[in-house]
Amino acid sequence: MNRFIDFGVESGTMAVNGGMPREETSMPQPKIAFVGFGEAARCFAKHLVAQTGIQVVAFCQGKTNAPPYSQAFRAVAADCGATLVDRLEDLADADVIFSAVVVAVAAETGEAIARIIRPGCLVVDINAATPRTKQRVAAAVEARGGLFADANLMGSVDLYGAAVTLYTSGSGAERFAEVFKPLGMRIDVAGPEAGTAAAVKMLRSVVTKGMEALLVEALTAATLAGVRDETMRGLCASMDATTFSKFLDMCVRSDVLHAERRAVEMDGVAAGLRELGFDPLMVTATAERLKVSARLGLREEFAQLSGYSADDVLDRYAHVAARGAGPFEARPQAERR
Repeated sequence: MNRFIDFGVESGTMAVNGGMPREETSMPQPKIAFVGFGEAARCFAKHLVAQTGIQVVAFCQGKTNAPPYSQAFRAVAADCGATLVDRLEDLADADVIFSAVVVAVAAETGEAIARIIRPGCLVVDINAATPRTKQRVAAAVEARGGLFADANLMGSVDLYGAAVTLYTSGSGAERFAEVFKPLGMRIDVAGPEAGTAAAVKMLRSVVTKGMEALLVEALTAATLAGVRDETMRGLCASMDATTFSKFLDMCVRSDVLHAERRAVEMDGVAAGLRELGFDPLMVTATAERLKVSARLGLREEFAQLSGYSADDVLDRYAHVAARGAGPFEARPQAERR
């Protein structure tokens, strides 16, 4: 039986029907566990201990930290209020288990956790794994009578701490939000299907990591060209003058009309960067992506419209791709009408 209690009352008491707390000595506090104890896990553990004084345990089996744990790692865990255990099986009585490991072992770790849980346990997977991996782990957890929360950090714990938004889906998403939002954690529920939140996280990462790579490439090249400050001012002035939502809308709507011309321009930019002795990885990829859009052959169709939205463009792109006119195959002219 699940042992969740109202964290808002003192240890040893339990709220009854929303009224005054009464003494409750037969129900212990719920046990929260972490598998993997890196930056995010430490942040959440420390926050939860500070908020509730609840028992937190952790198990690690990574390349850096594994039983027998070093004294230095034990000290780190103790500073977060966590007790280290030597076996995964030692977490079998936990009410909530956070999986916080490297992506490469997320699936096998999740399935290992599923094998040791009891019915009613909530498994919260905060790994940046693929939707299919999250679904695979969810199936294993639910087969054992557990609940699964596909939780995804929508930002950095370095920046936001324990208040970072966790975009969450799965059979345990509502339960996760119900229990942990009152403790100061930001949890947005995307629905009951595992993998939904992971898909959003994955595609968001395409943009955020892609922008990082583009900016680093552009500004490194600007430094080589001796125009870093000027480039920074030009970029910031134009971006600060609008909102990101407006910028996104403009990019998508104009892509269908101008991708071919922009691809030629970016090929020229790549040549210019090579003249500086710089390898234009992101510029080359940008040119190829623009060529993909151009080869879909939709420019004429949209040029004839008096108005259209970014959604209209994306729906047509997806429709063409789904029909098998893949990114490197232009459709026949007759099919474009």
